Amino acid sequence: MERTEWLKRMRGLAEDLYDRFSHYYWVRFGINVDEMHREYLQKFLGLVGKPGVILSAACGAGRFDGLLMEAGHSVVGIDQSAGVLAQAQEHFPIEQFPQVRYEKIGLQEMDFLEEFDGIICMDAMEHICPEDWQGILRGFYRALKPGGPLYFTADVRDPAEVKASYERAVAMGLPVVYGDIADEVEAAYQHALETGEVVDQSVYHFCPPLEQIRAWLEQAGLSIVEVGVGSEYHHIIAKRICDE
Repeated sequence: MERTEWLKRMRGLAEDLYDRFSHYYWVRFGINVDEMHREYLQKFLGLVGKPGVILSAACGAGRFDGLLMEAGHSVVGIDQSAGVLAQAQEHFPIEQFPQVRYEKIGLQEMDFLEEFDGIICMDAMEHICPEDWQGILRGFYRALKPGGPLYFTADVRDPAEVKASYERAVAMGLPVVYGDIADEVEAAYQHALETGEVVDQSVYHFCPPLEQIRAWLEQAGLSIVEVGVGSEYHHIIAKRICDE
């Protein structure tokens, strides 16, 4: 299979999986936020400052949105999965939370223009292929007001695991590039459908080195404020550079 079609399939499988198993989201993840995510979220909120409007990109079932609203902000949550958005709307019904709204928009389809005082994208960029990273970061740039902060996470993997996955995928004839973690996706997806057990390997991952992420951010007009590592993620806070 040609890589473009294969990546389209990987994205479609992920959307289907999240739709099918969205009702398990709160059971598996709950509303708890680990210490590292909470620490960097508070740093991000400190940069946003006064109450504003925050984009919760790839928001899932709204796991982090309550914390944004507790800090006094309005929230726009977007995700490509209708299933998880329905879960978010159930937990934050508009009648009780008029300061939040949800829209079915994928990261690749964002088309906002200087609408947000800040953006978060939590535990989602690991599902983005390298071909789409720059376009999404440019989308974040355009969506932010000048000087606005962005907080996102990126997968951290053992280099030996990345290498082994790549070698297995090549041996299987998959059209992978180095950093793709996808050799078990098809089998794990089928296993999920048959047993209801969803595992990390059930969806495509990509693990770029931090140096590559830094370069992509700079090319998108975003300047890094702080980077931390914990809970199996790079935690990256950046901001939109005021000058184009």
